[in-house]
Amino acid sequence: MTRVGLRLLLALLLAASAQVQFAAAQASGQLSFRAVLLKYDERADAETDIAALRRLEVERAGELARILGPGLKMDGWQLILSAAEATPLGGIFIRLHDPALNATRSVRPTYWNSGPGDIHRQAEITVRSPLHGPIVLLKRGTLVVVSGNFFADDNGGPAYESTKTAQLLSVERARFRMPFFSIRLEGIDELFPERRFP
Repeated sequence: MTRVGLRLLLALLLAASAQVQFAAAQASGQLSFRAVLLKYDERADAETDIAALRRLEVERAGELARILGPGLKMDGWQLILSAAEATPLGGIFIRLHDPALNATRSVRPTYWNSGPGDIHRQAEITVRSPLHGPIVLLKRGTLVVVSGNFFADDNGGPAYESTKTAQLLSVERARFRMPFFSIRLEGIDELFPERRFP
């Protein structure tokens, strides 16, 4: 085998090893959370009754709350930075996606440090936050490890908003297919940090 061939083989083995480590290191809470989202999306997809969909929302909230535990904590979740948005006062709102739930026609949850009313103010990463500097350096598409907690909804599960669509039944189904979960970030680090030179 040539020297170039050996280098290519070594690079492929290292990439495969990194992917295996990435999959193996995922938090058990995140894996369970995914499973519940998939289960309830499948159940919701078969429903044509809005009242039944709302009952499923309450059931799902209870299951998700049990998985997350007291304080609705997320520790060591591996997510992808999808977007970052600066506020007029220099704060940051970010959107994160789950790399395992990123297919177009599947469940696609978004985790973001924003939400309605008080959540918006409590979740913002202000200029004074120790997370502000590190987040500014992150690029879109970066794999990150996130810790923090979900905000609670009226059912005790994680608060979320669905994407908005034209019909009421579609809106209710979107709550299962594409929810936007409101989170408060306590820590965020690159999974595979890039070397940065001054």
